[in-house]
Amino acid sequence: MHLLLLTALSVGLARAADPCTLATASTWVTSKVAHACELNVPFDQARSMAVINSTIKSLQYYSLENWFLHSPNPLIPHDVNVRALLDTVQRTTATTGFKTDWDFNLAIADAYNREADGHTVYTAECIEGFSFNLPFSIGTLATSPFDATAVPTFLVNYDFPEQGRDGLEAFFESIGVNNIRPLDGSRILEINGVDASSFLVDLATRSSISDGLFGSFETVEPRYMRLMSRYSADTVSGLYTQEVGRFAQRVVWPGADSVTVTLQTPKGSKETLTIPWAATFVGSGNTTASFIAETCLVTDDNSAARKRKRDLRASGTPLNQRRKAVIPAGSQAAIRKAAASAPMAPPAAPSGNAVTPNLKSFGHFVTLDVYQLAEHPKVGVVYLEQFEPQDDTAAQDYFDGISDTLFTGLTALKAAGVEHVLIDQSGNRGGFIFAGAIAMWSLFPLDLYPGFPAVFRESDLIKRESDIAAATNDTDSEYFFGNYRDLNYVLLKNNSQIFDPPVPQTVNGVKDAFSKHFFDDFGPGSSSVTNFTSPPFEGKDLVFVANSICASTCSIFSSYIFQKHGVRSAVFGGTPSATAAMSQFDGGVKGSEVTDLDEMLFELQLAGLQDDPAAPQPLPINADITMNFRNAIPFIDQQDGILEYVFEEATKKFQFTKDNFNRPQLVWEFVAEEFFGKN
Repeated sequence: MHLLLLTALSVGLARAADPCTLATASTWVTSKVAHACELNVPFDQARSMAVINSTIKSLQYYSLENWFLHSPNPLIPHDVNVRALLDTVQRTTATTGFKTDWDFNLAIADAYNREADGHTVYTAECIEGFSFNLPFSIGTLATSPFDATAVPTFLVNYDFPEQGRDGLEAFFESIGVNNIRPLDGSRILEINGVDASSFLVDLATRSSISDGLFGSFETVEPRYMRLMSRYSADTVSGLYTQEVGRFAQRVVWPGADSVTVTLQTPKGSKETLTIPWAATFVGSGNTTASFIAETCLVTDDNSAARKRKRDLRASGTPLNQRRKAVIPAGSQAAIRKAAASAPMAPPAAPSGNAVTPNLKSFGHFVTLDVYQLAEHPKVGVVYLEQFEPQDDTAAQDYFDGISDTLFTGLTALKAAGVEHVLIDQSGNRGGFIFAGAIAMWSLFPLDLYPGFPAVFRESDLIKRESDIAAATNDTDSEYFFGNYRDLNYVLLKNNSQIFDPPVPQTVNGVKDAFSKHFFDDFGPGSSSVTNFTSPPFEGKDLVFVANSICASTCSIFSSYIFQKHGVRSAVFGGTPSATAAMSQFDGGVKGSEVTDLDEMLFELQLAGLQDDPAAPQPLPINADITMNFRNAIPFIDQQDGILEYVFEEATKKFQFTKDNFNRPQLVWEFVAEEFFGKN
C-alpha cells in the first residue's frame, strides 16, 4: 500500500516538474509559470535554419522593404532595414544559436515588428501559446471633449464580454489581488514608477515585441489607441463593448511578470498596487513534448488560419473577392471564439461594458449598422466595424449583405428626413478589399472605378510567375494580367500592360522594380454591385468618426473618399495631449493588400516553381509570415509615390470622456452637433 502511494506520488512529482504541465493544469496561472513553459522548448538549429532561410526568401514579395529604409515624411517615421536584421538572425542561427526556441522566434518577430507596418508580421504559435492578461485596462479620458489634455484612467475589466475572462477575478483573489472593483475610475498617476502619461506614450512609441506588443501601425497615435480600452462592435454577440486594449491583454509574454500602478482613487487617496500578469493557455498540449508537437510544429489541423484560406479557395470564390487588406485582431481568435461559444454569466457587479445604442436601427448586417440619431434626427450613422465577418458568413453572402443593407438603410434614412451621415470607422481592422469597394460604390456610384491604383513589386522569381500566369491564362494567379484594369478602367489584354517589362525605380538609393499601375477588376459592370444610381448624400454631408485605427481596406475606402470627395473627419482619443501630435483619421496601415507565406507558396505551386532555388519553402513550424504585397498610389499629395507616406490630418480632434468613451451614441450626437449644428 505504501509502495503504491509512493509510486503514485513520484509519478505526480515527475509530471508536475514539467513546466508545461504546470502551466496548463489550471485555466489561469501567473505569467512566470506560463513563460517557463515557453522557455522550456529547446532551440533546434536545423529546424531554425529552415525557418530563417525561408523567411528571408519571402522578402522579395514585400513591396515596402526598400521604401521603409528611410521615410521622406517626418510625420510617418520609417527607418528600418528588415533584411539586415534578418541577416543577423540568420548568422546567429548558423553559429552560436539561440538560448531557446522562444528567443529565436522572438528575434524574427522583432525584426518584422520594427517595420511599424501592421501588415508585416511574423507570428509563431510557439510564442503565442498563452494569452497574458491584467484585471484592469486603461482609458485616456478627459472632463470635456475639448480639453487640451486627458488622463490615464484605471478601468476594471473583469466583466468585459467576449474577452475570455471567466474565472480571472477568482484567480486574482486567490493570489491576494482583491478589492479591485472599488478602484474603477481612479486616475493612474504612475506606472512602474514613471509618470503614467509618459510611460504610455513611450510604450506606444517603442511598440516593441519585447514588451509583448505585436503588429505596429505607422504613427504613434493609432499605436497609442491600440493600448487603450475603447468601444467596438462585437459581431459575434451583436453588442457594443469595450475592447480590453493591448496594454492589458497581450499575445506574447509582456516582458515582465507584474505591473505596479499608483492611483488617485475616486475618494482622493493614493494607493500603489503591484499586479501580476495572469496567463491562460490557448495552444494545445499539456507537457513540453506535446506542446511542441501540437502547437509549435506543423500538423494537418493546428492552423485555423490556413484551414480558412484552404476553404476559401476550395469554395470557388473568385480571386478578386478573396483579396484582403486586414490586420490581426488585438487578441487571439481562440479567446474570442471560446468566449462567444460559452453562455455569458451575469457580471458580479453592474459594469456598463455592454452597450447597445438606444437608437432606431435602419439596418444591421454582421459588421455594419445603420442608425438615425435621436437628438439630431436629420443625422444618420453608418458604423463599419470592419470589412470582413468574424462568423461563418460566406464571402459572397457577406458582399451581398453589405450592398443590400447600405442601399436599404441609406434609402430609408433619406425617406425619414436624414440629410447628413456620420461614418464611424473607429478601430476598423480592414478585411476584404471588395467589401470596401462596395461601400465606396454605395456612397458614390457615379465613380466608375473607385479606389487607388496599385503596383506589385518585381523580382526575377515574381517575373517568372507572371510570365507563366500569362502563358497559361491562369485566372487564379495574383500575377495574371486579366485580373486587372488600366487607369482608363479597361481590362488588361496582355502581360506587357502590367509586368513585361517592369518599371525600374531607385528607392532610397536601392534599385528596385515594380509593375505598371493597375486597378483591381471587381467584375463586369463595376458599380452594378449597388442599386444606387446617384450618390445618396453629397461629400459635404458626410463626416468620418474615427480613433486613428484604420487598417488598409479601411484606409483605401476612407482615404479615397477624403481625397476625391472632401469628406471631413472627427478623431477621438490618442496621446494625452491634444497638441502633442496631429492625428490622422485613417492613421493605420495604408498598404493595398496583405499576403502571407501560404499565399506565396500557392502562387509558386500554380506556376510550378515551388522547387525553384529562389523560392521560399513551407515552414517546419506552425508560424505565419504576412506582409504588404502591393503599394497603393494616391490621387493627391503623392509623397514619394505611395499612399503609405500621405499624412491625412483629421479635421477636428477631440478627447474621450468618462461619459462617452464606451457610449458611441453620445459620441455620434456630439459630432452631429459639432459639424451640423443643434438643428
